[in-house]
Amino acid sequence: MQIAPRTAIAAALALSLAVIGYVLFSQYVQGYQPCELCLRERLPWYVAIGLGVIGIAAPSRWILGLIALAWLVSAGLGLHHVGVEQHWWQGPTACTGGASGANSVEELRAMMHAQQFVQCDAITWRVFGLSMATYNLLLSLAAGIVAVFVTMRLQRAR
Repeated sequence: MQIAPRTAIAAALALSLAVIGYVLFSQYVQGYQPCELCLRERLPWYVAIGLGVIGIAAPSRWILGLIALAWLVSAGLGLHHVGVEQHWWQGPTACTGGASGANSVEELRAMMHAQQFVQCDAITWRVFGLSMATYNLLLSLAAGIVAVFVTMRLQRAR
C-alpha cells in the first residue's frame, strides 16, 4: 500500500489542529491556565500546522520530515516539563516554587505582583494519573516516530 505525501501531510495537519484545538479548548473553555512550559510545548505544534498548510499546497516528503522533527522537539519539551513536574530537575525560576530571593518586603511584594500564578511544577490536570505534559510527551514521540517511518517509506518509494 502506497501512501501519498499529501495524504500523510493532511493526517499530520489534522492531528496538529486537533492537539492545538484541544489545548485551546482546555484553556479557554475548561479554564486550565497554561504555565510557561505549557506555552513552549505548543510552539512545535504551531510549526507543524504551518508546515502542514504548506505541505497541502506543495506536498513533499521533506515537509513531512520537518513535521516529524517538530513533533520530536515537542516530545523533548514535554520530557523537560514532566521532569520539572516530577521534581527530577529545576524548571524556569519564573514558574516553579521555591525561595524568592527577595531582600525586603517591598521586593517580595513586587515579585509577587510580577510572578506568573501558574507554576510549572504543580500538576493541575490529570487523566489516568498522567499530566497533560506527559500526554504531550507520549503523543509527540509516537507521532514523530510514525512520521519518520512514513517519511522514510516515501523516500524509498520514489
